[in-house]
Amino acid sequence: MDAGLAAVFAAAVAALGGIIIAIMQMRNLTEENRTDHAMVQKRLDTVIDMVGKTSAKLTSHLDWHIKEPSKDQKVKQVATRKKK
Repeated sequence: MDAGLAAVFAAAVAALGGIIIAIMQMRNLTEENRTDHAMVQKRLDTVIDMVGKTSAKLTSHLDWHIKEPSKDQKVKQVATRKKK
């Protein structure tokens, strides 16, 4: 076998090996990507639930302020009235 043919053969083996390794890594990356996305989705669901609960509490609290004005609010209303 001469040197030129050996170089071509070595390049072909290296290229084939590189393609096989790339395919193997892509499979691992795809699985890892799915796992990461599942983890992120779970955390986002938790955050969405927390925001929903906080929103409900805030709405309830604001409704309470509208229905039941406290002494502080009455004082504030009197203090902010325009003087004639």
